[in-house]
Amino acid sequence: MLAAARALGANSPALKDASASLLPPLTEIRRVAAEIAFAVGIEAQKDDVAPKLGEDELRQRVLEAQWTPTYPSLSESQENRR
Repeated sequence: MLAAARALGANSPALKDASASLLPPLTEIRRVAAEIAFAVGIEAQKDDVAPKLGEDELRQRVLEAQWTPTYPSLSESQENRR
């Protein structure tokens, strides 16, 4: 939890501008989520509850495991109703 909180905090826009939001914008959610997952993975390796991987491999696995939402286009949905 602490590793996740620190990673989220490190991505706070308020670090650069005190009047900015504490949380990153939704447009950055996928990138920030990957950073959080990476930080948690590093901590899990330190605690010997995850296999030891190099940083590049861990980062690649995080990106490969990240869910990507896919939705049919509205025109496809309408054609399927006919």
